[in-house]
Amino acid sequence: SAREVHTGNAVMDKKIKPLSSDEKAESEYRRAANLLQKGRMADAEKHLKSAVNASETHTQARELLAGVMLQQGHWREAQQILVEGVEKVPAYYPFAQLLARVYVEHGADQKALTVMEASRRAAADNPDYVAFLAALYQRVGKHAEAVKAYTEAVTLNPQEGRWWLGMGISLEAVQDWDTAEKAYQRAIDGGALDDNLLKYARQRLAVVKNK
Repeated sequence: SAREVHTGNAVMDKKIKPLSSDEKAESEYRRAANLLQKGRMADAEKHLKSAVNASETHTQARELLAGVMLQQGHWREAQQILVEGVEKVPAYYPFAQLLARVYVEHGADQKALTVMEASRRAAADNPDYVAFLAALYQRVGKHAEAVKAYTEAVTLNPQEGRWWLGMGISLEAVQDWDTAEKAYQRAIDGGALDDNLLKYARQRLAVVKNK
């Protein structure tokens, strides 16, 4: 469509350019974010769906939509949105991490591990991702792989006592008593564990010292 804009004696033809799919997705995403701030979750969900329909690769809209659906207990729909996200934007590892958490919550540990492994390279510098991967290895009994992943995680963030504790558990499982002792000691010395985890770390430390 064209509009005539009169400026004095001059007449300009101004064509209104339609929004691109990315621009429409961003606009819908921003509307949804504003609605969420006002507590209007159902309305926000509609705009987030519109955003994802406009641009399947709008990562923020897809991630927020999955989060909104999970909050409402619609985990199967959230799972499908995240599966599609992993397929459309494989380099965006937060999709894999969130999808893996959904799988874990519903007893599908191996599926979670497969998804996390596929995005490991993209998330190599993210200690939280690597530590979660380590915990998944531990859950399925792959303790040697868990030790490697925990080692990477504590290299990236040495202050996280829970990861030293996790490493100690898997080192104990592979009967590497000396290294397990050091890991448990690091977990205790870090001062970041809550009382229950600290008590557990001390118990395990006492056990491995007697091996």
